[in-house]
Amino acid sequence: MNSKFSIFTLVAFLLHFGLFSSEAATLANRWSFDTDTTDSVGGNTGILVGGATVDPGRLSLTGLGTSTAANHMAFTTPVEVGVNYGATGITIETWYTDTGTGTWGKLFQFGTNTAGQEIGYTHTRGGDQMSGVDRDGSKLFEEQVIQNEEHHLVITISSDGNLNAWVDGDKKITDTDTNDLANVTSDFEGIGATSWNDPGMAGSVNEFRVWSGTLSDFEVTQNFTNGPDTLPNVEDTDLDGIRDDWELLQTDITDLTQLDGTLSGPGPGPGTGDFDGDGLFDLEEFQRATDPVVNDTDTDGLLDGPEVKTHLTNPLVVDTDGDTLSDRIEVNDHGTDPTLKDSDMDFIDDNIELDNGTSPIDANDPGPFTGAELTHRWSFDTDTFDSVGGNTGILVGGATVDPGRLSLTGLGTSTAANHIAFTTPIDVGANYGATGITIESWYTDTGTGTWGKLFQFGNNAAGQELAYTHSRGNGEMSGVDREGAKLLGEQITQNEEHHLVITVSSEGNLSTWVDGVQKITDSDTNDLANVTSDFEGIGATSWGDPGMTGSVNEFRIWKGTLSSTDVADNFATGPDSLPGGEGLSITSITRDNGSGAVTLVFKSIPGHTYQIDSSPTLVPAISPQWLDVDDSFFATGNLSMFIDTAASGATLFYRIKDVTN
Repeated sequence: MNSKFSIFTLVAFLLHFGLFSSEAATLANRWSFDTDTTDSVGGNTGILVGGATVDPGRLSLTGLGTSTAANHMAFTTPVEVGVNYGATGITIETWYTDTGTGTWGKLFQFGTNTAGQEIGYTHTRGGDQMSGVDRDGSKLFEEQVIQNEEHHLVITISSDGNLNAWVDGDKKITDTDTNDLANVTSDFEGIGATSWNDPGMAGSVNEFRVWSGTLSDFEVTQNFTNGPDTLPNVEDTDLDGIRDDWELLQTDITDLTQLDGTLSGPGPGPGTGDFDGDGLFDLEEFQRATDPVVNDTDTDGLLDGPEVKTHLTNPLVVDTDGDTLSDRIEVNDHGTDPTLKDSDMDFIDDNIELDNGTSPIDANDPGPFTGAELTHRWSFDTDTFDSVGGNTGILVGGATVDPGRLSLTGLGTSTAANHIAFTTPIDVGANYGATGITIESWYTDTGTGTWGKLFQFGNNAAGQELAYTHSRGNGEMSGVDREGAKLLGEQITQNEEHHLVITVSSEGNLSTWVDGVQKITDSDTNDLANVTSDFEGIGATSWGDPGMTGSVNEFRIWKGTLSSTDVADNFATGPDSLPGGEGLSITSITRDNGSGAVTLVFKSIPGHTYQIDSSPTLVPAISPQWLDVDDSFFATGNLSMFIDTAASGATLFYRIKDVTN
């Protein structure tokens, strides 16, 4: 089977519209567990299942059982999210304590096990241990929410699937597109258990609320401040759709009239005043958490209204796409897209093009992108063979090759430590000094001693070396050795495989990524030509350091520097495949602004069968977040077109795999 992948990233800009209801959210259900499972608002009494109990003031869950038989609370009447909230949106709000729920155990679930038909919240996910929302697949918080502490959790989903989430008033997920809320079923509904084969929740629930409609940032903050025993004051004296407590907090507003002092403002009805004249109605300001008396909340030079309605940028952030160019500069000075780092999609970010004097809105300037050239690749399938450059490695000091990896035991120190040397010198300075270099590796450190290194090229003099240190002294940070120490700001986790990429341009500009996350950005060092060939090895150094303890799955050297996009693609593809390749590469990708459908055009081989996957986030090749879009696409020509009619999300990643037998 051909295992080559082609990965392409689509950053769609048409799904950043924040669609808000003009009506405030209304409380539909409230379980306070004061003495029992009474719903004091909606009358939907809870049913205790599998050993769940009510202690004074909380639902107590012991973690007993699995799946639908686990301890949990069911409902007398179905909540029926899709039917009852599909047109209005929903807010799930709770104060809960997790005291050690097993992996994949959930605080609640409404729906089924099918992505897109569920709403759930998982305390501890497998693998990365992150907490997250289950809605059209997993939407992660990028952290494990602390156990044995009570937390305030709020999850809002609009009718069209726009997802937001907060923990203790801190926003964890912002405007993430999922499918329509109406798709959520009522197959299983419970607090403390799921229809997956997961353990029951271990912990307690102080309060659980269901709202019809979506709470705003302000309302979430107020509810967090008020706590679980106090309902918010939702008075709206002037009937403009905006809560009194918010209006009274605003500078220069001292009464409960329309914010602009009129009955209806410039718009067609209540809530359409525009006090600061920025093009956002007062109700929209309330819903977006922008300042209603300041016309440019983020002070980036663009008014809030045009940011939201014309440019599709975030009025709370100076640089929406994170390319170091402010939204105003992109719109007014350069004509670039402030929602895309790479406006002309030529694989060079806008800020880099401007620095280099090329056009960020012309894909043909600076000409066709050719990328870095792979010069060496050691995959350690059975030996130390370099499948690209023919530079066979030499095992030294007890290093061995197990199937699929170089194994290093940490034996020895300095140049006598376990490592592989090379038949022919790599000679970084001479061979890559004019082009730049990329070192790429998938490696696992299982306990390398302090100052031990994954690799070194050069000598011990600052400016004449290129190396990577697992654990440095005085802080234990990992870092790159290139004209002195360039630290990553953390100790990279041991006993896990990591994808490491280090790029150094000819003039010494250094960048570094770990698992697709950039840790060092454009750090200036001296010219790459200064790196010597005094010592070269994987697993050892010419300093008096211990040898590496761990393994290397793959080690690559590229002539030239990989881009952020290249790094992302390689991370997603994994160590055993090269991205693209003859006969397989995506040549174009477009999105229909009306339907949202994505059209992929890719090079193919007639008679071959291809699998097409997509993911809302960039994840490793083995991640279950890669969803099968089509696993049996049959190519009839050298160029194929596939249309993903179900595409959703503001950011999408696609990969194509040749699965011909």
